[in-house]
Amino acid sequence: MSSLESEKMRLASTVLGVATHLAIFIRGEWHMQAPFLVKFYLFVWIAIFAIQIYYGSTSREASVSTGSLSLCYALGLFTSISIYRRYFHRLRHFPGPWAAGITKFWHVWKCRNGKNYLVIEQLHKKYGPIIRTGPEELTIIDSSVPTAVDGPKNNCTKAVWYDFLLPEIALNTTRSKNYHDSRRRIWDNGFSTKALAAYEERIVEYATTLTRRIEQLAQNDSPVNVSDWFYWFTFDVMGEFAFARSFEMLENEKWHFAVRLLRRAMTLLGPFSPVPWLAQIAFYIAPWMYIVRDWLSMMEWCKKRMGERIQMKVDRADVSHWLIDASLKKGSLQADREWLNGDAVTIVIAGSDTIAPTLVFAFYELARSSKQQNVLFAELKDVDVFDHTALQRCEHLSALINETLRLHPPVPTGGYRQSPPNGMKINQTYVPGNVTIVVPRYSLARLESAYQCADQFIPERWTTRPHMVKDRRGFAPFSQGRFNCVGKALAMREMRLVIALLVTKFTVEFWDGEDGKRLFADMRDLFTAAPGRLDLRFKIRNF
Repeated sequence: MSSLESEKMRLASTVLGVATHLAIFIRGEWHMQAPFLVKFYLFVWIAIFAIQIYYGSTSREASVSTGSLSLCYALGLFTSISIYRRYFHRLRHFPGPWAAGITKFWHVWKCRNGKNYLVIEQLHKKYGPIIRTGPEELTIIDSSVPTAVDGPKNNCTKAVWYDFLLPEIALNTTRSKNYHDSRRRIWDNGFSTKALAAYEERIVEYATTLTRRIEQLAQNDSPVNVSDWFYWFTFDVMGEFAFARSFEMLENEKWHFAVRLLRRAMTLLGPFSPVPWLAQIAFYIAPWMYIVRDWLSMMEWCKKRMGERIQMKVDRADVSHWLIDASLKKGSLQADREWLNGDAVTIVIAGSDTIAPTLVFAFYELARSSKQQNVLFAELKDVDVFDHTALQRCEHLSALINETLRLHPPVPTGGYRQSPPNGMKINQTYVPGNVTIVVPRYSLARLESAYQCADQFIPERWTTRPHMVKDRRGFAPFSQGRFNCVGKALAMREMRLVIALLVTKFTVEFWDGEDGKRLFADMRDLFTAAPGRLDLRFKIRNF
C-alpha cells in the first residue's frame, strides 16, 4: 500500500470515528453494551490485521497499519465526544471542573481513595450549589432537591448507576417504576406491623448477645472496637432475616468469610461508581481482577444461600419468607430467581451497611459528650427498653438518631436520580431531560441555610430547639416517595434498642489514646459509609 493510500485510510478512519459518535453514541445509554463493544472492536481489529496479512503484508506491517488505523479512529471518536460535551452539550453552561464535563474518569481519579463526599464538598465551596460533575450529571446541593426528585408527583427515575447489580435485579436497583411498584407491594408484606412484631424477638436476642459480649470486655477493661462489633451485630441480624441463619460473628467474635468478601467487594462501588460501564466491562471481560472476583464470589455465595433458604422449612417467618411465598403463589419460583438472588443481597447490604455506621457514629458522639449520655440515660432509666412502643416515645433517643443520620449519613453521596425526558425545574433552574442528578446528603447536612450551627452535633435541634432547623426538606435519611427505604421501621427498631440497651448498661468514653481521628481518616464512601476503627471504653454503670 502506498503512502498516499495509507494517508487516505487514516483520514477515513478518523472521519469514521467522528461519524460513529454523531450517528450512534451521541444518543441513548450505552453502559450495558460496554462488554459487547469491547469484544466488537477487538474482533474488528483482528479482522483488519488478518485481511492485511492475506493481501501480502508482513506481520510487522500489518500490526503497524492496524494500530495506526485504530489510533486514528479513536482520535476522531474521542475528539468529537470531547468537543461536543465541552461546547455543545445541553449542560455546558453549568459550572464545574473543566475535565468533569468531558469524562467521568476525572471523578474516578478524584474518588480513587473513597473520599467522594469530601470531593463533592470541596466542589460545592468552589462552584456553588449546582455543579456539573460529569458529562451528563449535575450535583445539586439544595434542601429543595430531595422533594423535587423523590417527592409527590415527581417523574424522576433511578439513574444508570442502579444497573450495577445486573444481571441480578432487586427492589432497590430496578429502574422500572412498574417493576419496582409491583415488587414493593411484596416487600411491604415483609415489613408490616405484624411482620415486624414477629422479628422483634430475634432482634432482642442479637442485641442482648451484643450487650453481653461488650460487658465481658468491660469487666476486663478491654477496648471495644465498635466498628467491628456493630457490623457483626447488624450482619448477624440480616443473615437471619435473609437466609434464616446468622453469620454467627457475635458468637465467634470474628468476621465471617462471606462478609469479608462482601466488604472487599463493596470497595468496587467507590472508584467505579462514576463509571458503571467500566464495571460491566470488568464483570464480563476481567473477572479475574481481585475486586471483581470478590464481588462475583459474594454474589454467587448469596445465590447459593438463597437456594438453600428456598428449600428450608422455617418455624419463624423472616423477610425472605414473604418474597419466596409470593413467588410460590404465582407459580414463578424459578422465573423469579434473579429477583430473589438480588433481593437477598439487598437485605444483607441495605440492612447492615446502613445501620452499623449509624451506630458507630452515634457512640462516637456519645463518647465525646457525657452530657448527651446523661440526658439520654435520664430519659431511658425508667423505661422498659425491650418495649419498642415505649422507646418510640423517647424523644431524645429519636433526636440523637436523627442528628446522627443528619451529620453522618450512612449514604453520604449516593442515591442517583435521572430527570424525566422533558426535563424539570428545580428552584427555577431548568434541568434538561435524562440528566443524572446527585443529591449528596453529607453536603446537604452542612448547609447553614438549612441548619443553625450545621457542622455541630446538637440533637436538641429536633426537640427543644426547633429554631435550629431552618429548612428540613433536605433531611431524608431514608429517602421519600416510592423509592423510600422499605426497612425504615426495622432499622429504627434496631438502632433504638441497641442504643437504649448500651446506654442504660454502660457509660462510654474514648479508649486511651483514641480521639476518633481514625474513624474519619479511614472512612470510605462506598455508596454506603464505611467508617474507620473506633476503640471505646465501656464502663458498667453502678446503680
